[in-house]
Amino acid sequence: MLPKTSPKVGHIDILISFFLLGLTSFGGPIAHISYFRNTFVKDKKWIDDDTYMEFVSLCNFLPGPSSSQVGMSIGYHFKGVSGALLAWVGFTIPSAFILILFGYFVINFDDVIPSGFIQGLKSVVVIIVLQAILGMQKNFLKDFYSYSIAFFTALILILFPSSLNQLLCLIMSGLLGMYFYKDVEISEISFHKPISITLSSYIFLFLFFSFLFFLPIINSIFETEITSLANIFYKVGSLVFGGGHVVLPLLQEEFVSKGLIEKDIFLAGYGAAQAIPGPLFTFSSYLGIFLANENNFLLISILCLIFIFLPSFFLIIGTLPIWSRIRKINKVVHAFKAINASVIGILVAAFYDPIILSSFKSVSDFILIFIAFIILFLTKTPQWLAVLMLIFCGFGLSVISF
Repeated sequence: MLPKTSPKVGHIDILISFFLLGLTSFGGPIAHISYFRNTFVKDKKWIDDDTYMEFVSLCNFLPGPSSSQVGMSIGYHFKGVSGALLAWVGFTIPSAFILILFGYFVINFDDVIPSGFIQGLKSVVVIIVLQAILGMQKNFLKDFYSYSIAFFTALILILFPSSLNQLLCLIMSGLLGMYFYKDVEISEISFHKPISITLSSYIFLFLFFSFLFFLPIINSIFETEITSLANIFYKVGSLVFGGGHVVLPLLQEEFVSKGLIEKDIFLAGYGAAQAIPGPLFTFSSYLGIFLANENNFLLISILCLIFIFLPSFFLIIGTLPIWSRIRKINKVVHAFKAINASVIGILVAAFYDPIILSSFKSVSDFILIFIAFIILFLTKTPQWLAVLMLIFCGFGLSVISF
């Protein structure tokens, strides 16, 4: 699918439209997809449903934040690389700004933060991640092989947690998927049918793999704060398959397990990210506050934000023109059926540690998590409102002093 320019859609139109969505799109990636469709297919009529679903199918296939990638695809469809960039900037700035302010407030005014505030945020993370696991299980675990892959991935990462083992689990799962599902026919197009790749696709796919390969080398040579964080966030952005919630175990392994960020601070930021509109990946800007010194916190936050999204930017521009062919290749689809199952195992391992291990420490923790379960599973309360309610409940319980 080649990008095309429409005289009815300008750069300012793209920026303003996505900025407004960034201010109002609550509810996570699935909800964002609905917001985008209502805005660009039904209301503005910029694209038709078939084109939009092509974008959605591509972004569910690629690693990275699916809703942000759909936005980049729409921007690229109309104005090429600049359109993709403006769509990302517009959709990302509101939530990134809020989380940077929140992180700055936590660091500098922790003594005035009401008691129970962090506890309430942590409790809602337990249920939100549980919901993500159950939702993904329904979509991706449909046979004995997928359940087995998810189980053994979780077991391996609980016993031997590390970012390297996460990557190895994903790779091995993809290879196993090619074997386990080899008799499942997806389409008539064979694996060996040549695909015509445009020059721009070559360039951006080359950039994607170059950054992935050379950033670790550059970091090992210079060993600076900037190269280290660029390497970590780029790697994480390249490995998030299956939805934004998968960013939790990857970042937890990089920063919490290594003692760079406290568990409570980490989970509080993740919980806060659920209460605001926009992409979950802007959680990276919050982490940047705690990874920087006092003089360059804003620079580091922006760096973390850019590098976690950069792989998606390269991949969207590199694969969008050839996606209609790639998604019909049997072995590619077979590999990703297994990778999606492995992703659920990664989430289960993170649900155990740090979420479960750090969230059940007192009577008030149990009460807050039970309240979060009731609100999120048994009512239709919006996720952002549930977060605010749990913060209030946490404050209330801290006054009672369990």
